[in-house]
Amino acid sequence: MVDARDSKSRSFGSEGSSPSAGISFGFRHVPQLSDVFCLRPEMSVIPLTLTCLLLLLVAIFSAVVSALETALLSLKEHHIAVIGDDSPEITGMMRAIARQPRRSLHQVILLGSVLNLSMAVLGLLVLQEFGPVIPGRPLLSGIVLFGALVLIGEVIPTLAAMAAPTQVFRTLITPFIWISPWLEKISERLESLTDRLGASLLPFALKPRTTLTDDEVETLVEMRREQGVLAPAESEIIHDIIRLGNKTVKDCMTPRVATLMLNDALDNEAALAEMHEEEKWHWFVPVFQGSPDLVIGVLDVKRWLYDSSRDFREFVTPPVFVSETMKALDAFREHLGEPKNLCVVVDEYGGVEGVITHSDIIEEILADAAPTLDQEEEFLILSPGRIRADGEARLDDIGEELGMDLDHEGLDTIGGLVFNELGHLPPPGTEVIIDGLRITVLLCENQRVASVEIEKLSEGSEPLSHDLTTPNEHS
Repeated sequence: MVDARDSKSRSFGSEGSSPSAGISFGFRHVPQLSDVFCLRPEMSVIPLTLTCLLLLLVAIFSAVVSALETALLSLKEHHIAVIGDDSPEITGMMRAIARQPRRSLHQVILLGSVLNLSMAVLGLLVLQEFGPVIPGRPLLSGIVLFGALVLIGEVIPTLAAMAAPTQVFRTLITPFIWISPWLEKISERLESLTDRLGASLLPFALKPRTTLTDDEVETLVEMRREQGVLAPAESEIIHDIIRLGNKTVKDCMTPRVATLMLNDALDNEAALAEMHEEEKWHWFVPVFQGSPDLVIGVLDVKRWLYDSSRDFREFVTPPVFVSETMKALDAFREHLGEPKNLCVVVDEYGGVEGVITHSDIIEEILADAAPTLDQEEEFLILSPGRIRADGEARLDDIGEELGMDLDHEGLDTIGGLVFNELGHLPPPGTEVIIDGLRITVLLCENQRVASVEIEKLSEGSEPLSHDLTTPNEHS
């Protein structure tokens, strides 16, 4: 029996032409699909054509989904909102995507996975049933075929979506909206099936973690800042709030030596005179009985001044005491929710350490993003590695400025560090070397170190733990 393709080839070509040589019209040769794919004699060209067309169609759909996935990952929430405003017909869908971007992304990933799997199966079918693209080289044929599919279905659409995510999203969002309800149902069922399989196969439950660590939150804030969603000042405030979560009441309070406190034995004139002596007015003042460690209440100065003829003790309300080790944010939530609130800070023995107010917490949050004049003057840079600092300047701020670690347990200020190192209140001009810093006391007042000059010693300097000199020794 004569093969049909042989007879057809011989009827149009030369007598010596082979079945794989194609169709010849005079001197011109027109290749057939059977020339490209090494078809076995029993195979027909029609199934090959249909399979190739289906493979090309799946590759195009895969390209569309890949471009949409990249566009969704590249767009920000405000971009999606703008697209929704420009296209009223899809405003509802845009708001849904902006509220739950992960759901839409999961649907796109699910559809892309199905299409990629289908494309791989069809590619293998072409190679197995219809022979290699390059005759005699099946491995190279597979590399060429799948390389072309990856190029068409992934690489080109991904690059295009990265270059113009908004335009790609506008073009492709409409067909996605059409199929989104079906995809949502499928994704929900697959998620439910995955949960059941995980519960039956694994000894522990697969529950997503609902909380983030501080490091993860800071990373997200930095990502938003780089994307332009957050302004630098906004991200700095968020970082300060995160760091505030690790601070205690003692880190934020006003110490007792800097707090105005009234003796309940004073009369109205004496109490008013003491308040006028302060540099700034205080609307809430602790009142003690006998000793500052025995606080009996808090004076509401504003209410008293409305009727100053009455005894100020009539406007004293019971105090709220908090521990110095309490978290600052916990104290803020529980006791300092309103600006008028004031808490008395006590140590483990019941001694008064200071007071903390609503404004103290707010100032701690805004210290770096919007420093006040007083905060800016806590230390003055004289030269590289040499600063003049207030005695109440915090050790962590000075250490950050000088690039050093000045962490000392139980000590917060540079004045407290000097006082603790010397064991007594030093006279002006005293020098002490601590942690590679030469600290010179400039001023002492109210039984505390009020001002110091700090110089960072070079690595070649002698590593002395103490080096005390008094003004007389200098002379």
